Amino acid sequence: MNSFIFITLILTIILISQAKSKECPCANIELCKPLEIGERREFIGFSVNSTHYPYYNWDYLTTIGIFYDEEIEDKLLCMAKTFGVRLVYSAFYPVDQLSNQTHMDQWINEKLELVQTTFTDGLNFDVEDPITDPIVAKQYTQLVAATNKAFKSVNPYYQISVDVAWDASNCIDERCYDYVGLSKASDFLVVMDYDMQSRVYTKTCFASANSPPSLVLAGMLNFTKLGIDESSLVMALPWYGYNYPCIGDNYTLQTFECIIPPSNYLGCNCSDASGTEINYSIIMNMLNNTEIQNGGVQWDSELESPYFNFIDLFTGTQHQMWFDNPDSLTIKVSIARTMNLRGVGVWNIDQLWDDPSLSSGMWDALNSFF
Repeated sequence: MNSFIFITLILTIILISQAKSKECPCANIELCKPLEIGERREFIGFSVNSTHYPYYNWDYLTTIGIFYDEEIEDKLLCMAKTFGVRLVYSAFYPVDQLSNQTHMDQWINEKLELVQTTFTDGLNFDVEDPITDPIVAKQYTQLVAATNKAFKSVNPYYQISVDVAWDASNCIDERCYDYVGLSKASDFLVVMDYDMQSRVYTKTCFASANSPPSLVLAGMLNFTKLGIDESSLVMALPWYGYNYPCIGDNYTLQTFECIIPPSNYLGCNCSDASGTEINYSIIMNMLNNTEIQNGGVQWDSELESPYFNFIDLFTGTQHQMWFDNPDSLTIKVSIARTMNLRGVGVWNIDQLWDDPSLSSGMWDALNSFF
């Protein structure tokens, strides 16, 4: 037995003993064990708010990705385990350290300790840096594989997933990742089917849909053309839209085209960075606000997405809002169901109202996958 393996075993034993030394916060201590659930169809919701969980639809969710720094509340932990919902931490790793084996080993051990001592269920990798060097791309795959192996050696039910751009074939946002390798190194890929206007190569920049179904389908098909199995793909969709300022004159509240300011992103002059992300609940509140002049919700039959024009209260200028609603989401979820994907997901599940009666349509649209 070489020294590296011996040290790894010692660290694992220490982590297990530390995890066991923590007191379970649930009345039923069985809830503090990792969920022993095998492969299933997924509804993964990304959470950015540590206190909003009472308003989630717990009958629909299967996994919650934790994207905040606060500690997970005890009530959330016990509630999630009661409903058979995994809690997994978002995992960021510095790309410039991918060749540093010592840093990688330490990082994996720290993440494993975190999961064990908080009674959670795994990691969701969310590395979104540009990677154009195939060697670096392979190193990222090796990190995911090593993490998955370390976690599964402690508990085979721990879950490791990886967030990826919406199309595997075109180096979206210069993310030339090893998508096939990542799909094999993890339990599944979460395909982020949003922010699809991040880089648009046109002379004039226009407001447009955040997540048009035609691009969602094309991107998913490109993953499968690489040989990635549909059961390794989760379609993640947006519960937010983009508020774009329209520049120029001669607009009416019924005008379709909205010219937006250029916004350089990775060398491209047209980008959704010209707009502002707006939660779905805020968008609906704006439509119902009688002080805001708007042209009513319109439907683009080509992009299969809703939008509306309005006059900004502060500047008095025209804006255009593109967003997703239950109708547009249902179209995309039907694609996921027809393709027999692993599941669906949402960025993020804190963008609705506290009132379930107002939010049910969005939850039901995603759950139509099952």
